Amino acid sequence: MSRRETGLSLIELIVTILILAIALVGITVMLQGSLSRSADTTLQVRTVALGQAYLDEILGKRFDERTRNSGIPPCRASAPPPRQCTVEGSFGPDGGETRATYDDVDDYHGLDQGDGQTDPLQDANGNTRTGYDNFRVQVSVRYINIGGGEEEENLGVGSELDDEFDAKLITVTVLHRSLDNGVNFSAYKANF
Repeated sequence: MSRRETGLSLIELIVTILILAIALVGITVMLQGSLSRSADTTLQVRTVALGQAYLDEILGKRFDERTRNSGIPPCRASAPPPRQCTVEGSFGPDGGETRATYDDVDDYHGLDQGDGQTDPLQDANGNTRTGYDNFRVQVSVRYINIGGGEEEENLGVGSELDDEFDAKLITVTVLHRSLDNGVNFSAYKANF
């Protein structure tokens, strides 16, 4: 047997190590990119879950303080007291209400909880939500603006949404320290 057939030369060994090193660097860079993107996905999923939880809670409440639990008859601006809808300037918690006792959608107007606020994020019962550090939730509620150039201008089907008291627009904004802008979640609550 010749010496050449018994093993690897030093040059062959160095070339093999160099090829493996280049391949490992490529794999490491690829894995590092995937890991950073998976953190973004987790943040997005948590943002959506939080926004949906708040919207579900709010939409489960009645339309207005002066609306019966059944929603019939609906409140109206022209209705005799006590069936008149709450004016938009009076939106927010009614005297003495806490998060656990909110009973209509406009009680949530102005809610601002979480990161940097005095109130932590809470669930529907007023209990502190855990696992949402650095998140903040803001809620705004307003009547629809038909015919005013707003996004809901063309919502009316026939003449069903022809009164400003026919629906309220609820917007839940979820913010996080690592997001440049908040994420808005919106829904309409009809007056019935």
